[in-house]
Amino acid sequence: MKRIKKVVSILLAMAMVFAMSLTAFAAGNVEGGGNSEQGNTPATATHTYEIYQIFTGDYADGVLSNIKWGANGTGTVDEKVTETILNELEKVKNETSDTARLAVINKYANLNSTPMETGTATKYTGLTPGYYLVKDQDNSLAGTNEAYTLYVVQVVNDTLEFTPKSDVPSTDKKIVEGENKVNTNEASIGDEVNYEITGTMPSRIADYKTYYYMFTDTLSKGLTYKANSIRVTVNGVDVTNYFWKDEGTYNETTGTTIKVGILDIKALSLLTNPTVGEITEDTKVVLTYTATLNENAVIAGAGNPNDVKLSYSNDPNNSGNGSTTPPENPDEPKPTHPVGETPKKEVVTYTTELTILKTDEDSKFLPGVEFTLTGNGVNIVLVTEETFTAAADGEYWKLKNGTYTKTAPTVTGDDTDNSADYDSVDTKYTKTTSVVAKGNGETKTDVVGTVQADGTVTFKGLGVGEYTITETKTLPGYNTIDPIKFTLTFNAETKTFESDNDKVTVGTDNTLDTSIVNQKGSLLPSTGGIGTTIFYVVGGILVIGAGILLVTKRRMKAQ
Repeated sequence: MKRIKKVVSILLAMAMVFAMSLTAFAAGNVEGGGNSEQGNTPATATHTYEIYQIFTGDYADGVLSNIKWGANGTGTVDEKVTETILNELEKVKNETSDTARLAVINKYANLNSTPMETGTATKYTGLTPGYYLVKDQDNSLAGTNEAYTLYVVQVVNDTLEFTPKSDVPSTDKKIVEGENKVNTNEASIGDEVNYEITGTMPSRIADYKTYYYMFTDTLSKGLTYKANSIRVTVNGVDVTNYFWKDEGTYNETTGTTIKVGILDIKALSLLTNPTVGEITEDTKVVLTYTATLNENAVIAGAGNPNDVKLSYSNDPNNSGNGSTTPPENPDEPKPTHPVGETPKKEVVTYTTELTILKTDEDSKFLPGVEFTLTGNGVNIVLVTEETFTAAADGEYWKLKNGTYTKTAPTVTGDDTDNSADYDSVDTKYTKTTSVVAKGNGETKTDVVGTVQADGTVTFKGLGVGEYTITETKTLPGYNTIDPIKFTLTFNAETKTFESDNDKVTVGTDNTLDTSIVNQKGSLLPSTGGIGTTIFYVVGGILVIGAGILLVTKRRMKAQ
């Protein structure tokens, strides 16, 4: 009896350690007439627990006596447990690792048998006194943001109660702008955007023999991954070469997906050059890379999102056989043990556009007027342009002022004849509308756009900066406007652009608009003809006056 009490005290001590590891309560039923009770805290809905009875016995003052095999033990039910097994359990009583103790205990639990109970309850009453093991049901947490509980074992009188803890890593993502790290930013098309992803470890990382770790990052169609820009640090040490990298799989619908991961991140602790150190609950994994805002960028609206999720080992009871030194430039990691996923973390980059409406004072559209946009927010700008090509079946005619019209020339030889206004009365043209990328990407410092038939010209893909709108081509008969200057800023909190010039406004759609009116030239009075007449009249008067004066003097002299 003394011997049995000693061994059972070991089991009790071990069970208390396991019972401390787990944080939710719910209701359930126990097979064989037991009744479950509801606790104070609802259990995580995704957890389904299985209860296994390893040993039974007589319980008194926290001690089991007359220990026999239980319904889920590896021995014959109700047969006495041998001294050999009790001795083996005694040998691990001083182990500090839960996993080391469980390695022994699991030998005597038949987890392939039907558990006494399966459900979400964490408190059960009316049980037969004995030694019980609790585990999450296999595959019940696949693909969720949950971790399987390390097996819990307890010595039980008639009540089994445990507080399971779901412990998982987390991930966060930021856009890096200088010393600032933000969730939203702005950019011009052609600008680079720098990303930083930080992953953590579960507090029970020590319970895993190996630990799978994989980032999956998705860039929307408006973002292009910059090749070879991925860098990974663990505990502040560059370990990029030890991670597998898929640097860009493009999908027409979702955009580009990059993956960066390692089959066993705990193995990095075995490296000596570089020296990463132990992988603990305080370890941080930092992934950085760069992308470029491209010509498919969404203008204003929902912006251009970029999200990441982390896949990770989530079953400490089934996590491989232990770490080995990791290879450089490894193949794609393919875990064979259960894996969970964190929720996606998203950041968004916004860009906008400027639309100029060009009319005269009578609200008539003025196609053909040319504007040049300059500024430090100009990189690559998309401009819609119309191209006219001579064609026999065309529907446009070219005017001498350089614009085009669908109105055919009138060639009559009388007052209705307007053929003099046309570049040719015989050549017709077809129109092609296309979006042209202009700007620094084409080694230019400014962008030129021509007003189209609807009176507008639009510059797409602008970020913050100081801008100037200059009218660089004016239609004959109109006055050129003074340049318009404005500063464009971005409010990250409201995710909106703002202009400091009332002439350039930001609409509810988060895009810029300005209406520019061209005034017709003034009709000044003609001065050439009247000036010559005056000279003739004055000259004649002077000549006549001189003659009269000469005659008068002669008469006076004769007298």
